[in-house]
This record gives sequence, C-alpha cells and structure tokens, in this order.
Amino acid sequence: MKALERVSTALAQAAGTLAKLLLLFVVCILFLQVVLRFGFNAALPWPEEASRYAMIWVVMLVGSVLVRDEQLIAVDFFDRFWPRRVIVARNVLYRVLLFAVLAVLMVEGWKQAVTAWPRTTAATQISWFWPYLAVPLGAGLMLFQMVFLVVRDVSRVLARGAAR
Repeated sequence: MKALERVSTALAQAAGTLAKLLLLFVVCILFLQVVLRFGFNAALPWPEEASRYAMIWVVMLVGSVLVRDEQLIAVDFFDRFWPRRVIVARNVLYRVLLFAVLAVLMVEGWKQAVTAWPRTTAATQISWFWPYLAVPLGAGLMLFQMVFLVVRDVSRVLARGAAR
C-alpha cells in the first residue's frame, strides 16, 4: 500500500507541476500576443492555438490531482441528513460510474489520438496526436488515482475490521 501511495503522490505532483508550467506558458504567450497585437499591430499566428491546446492539457492533468484529493465532484449538502450507509452507497455508485466514464474516455481518446496522427494543426503545424493525447493520458491518470482511492479505502475498512 505504501508503494502505491508513493506512486500516486508522485504522479499527482508531476501532473500538478506540469499543469502549473503549462498555465505559465499560456499566460506568457497570451501576454506576448496582446502586446504584439495592440502595441505593435503585428500579431503572431500561433499563440491562440497553442494556448488552447495547453489549456486542454492543464484541465486533464489537474483532473487527476482533483480525483486524488477527492475534490473533483462533491455534492455533500445532504450528507448530514442521510444515514452513513446511504452515503457509502452513493460514494460507491459515484466511483463505479466515474470509473466507467474514465475507462471509455481513455480508450476512445486513445483511438482518436492515433487516428489524428497524420494530420497537423493549422498554426503550430504539430501533429493533432499531441493535443488529442491529453484526453486519454488525463483519463488514465484519473483512473489510476481512482483505483488508488478504492484500494486505500478498502484497506482501511479491512484494517478496521481486523482491529475489532
């Protein structure tokens, strides 16, 4: 369990750091574009496209951090009114549904990325594979973090049961 937790933490830190760097990149190139466009009346052709694809990567990378921290989706308004068993059942259902969605997103996203390999983007002239890769990679990272949470929770329940 400790090894899995270390891998989960390392992946979350790497995803968070890469997302921060990409967000900084977006800020810098868009600032450059605004200065060039309005200050010198000479815009570059690629910053809007590059920033769009970088933001897709940011969202998909941060999604895995949010899943790990259990902050992706939380509707806990009714938790104080519901019995603990209902909350546990809701959480299990939520994880099963999210697992299914992420698995489909990862598989279908990979198919789309591979299909897009031969085409290139308009302004940056990179393969469409790279923007599309954000979806299956992000979904895979979220899926890994989801599996980590399930293993962690099950091991805690088993540890509590053994302690009784």
